[in-house]
Amino acid sequence: MTAEFEQLMHDPDVQAERGPGGTLIFLDGSGYCVVGPEFVSVEESDCYAYGETREQAIANYAARIRVEG
Repeated sequence: MTAEFEQLMHDPDVQAERGPGGTLIFLDGSGYCVVGPEFVSVEESDCYAYGETREQAIANYAARIRVEG
């Protein structure tokens, strides 16, 4: 678990919820973002995904991890 992930997890402004596989899920603009425990930043990490709904973000994350992993 990275320091950046822990910061997101404890940031009251983000209001992140725990998701499958130890991920965090939070509202980001008009959609949802899912980040994995190894998340550092969008530029440096592959363990994140977006979606219009919570469910779509989780599915996009799962697909990305399968492809990248």
